[in-house]
Amino acid sequence: MPTRSFCKKHYDEPRGLTVFTFDGRAINYCSSKCRRNMALKRDPKKVNWVKREKKKKLKENKIKENKDSEKTEK
Repeated sequence: MPTRSFCKKHYDEPRGLTVFTFDGRAINYCSSKCRRNMALKRDPKKVNWVKREKKKKLKENKIKENKDSEKTEK
């Protein structure tokens, strides 16, 4: 599954802005927030809103795994 270039969110259909570089790479942005942070050369690992999204995603995955394991046990 493809991901965004800055925030690393997964997506099914491309939304937002897609920029193609001269060397043929495609850079995907989900919002202007991602685009501006990338232009400012910020590190996504150090940006607070990206950290929060990753934690939220991990928490959702754990809950989903717990539900799946409960279904298989029954």
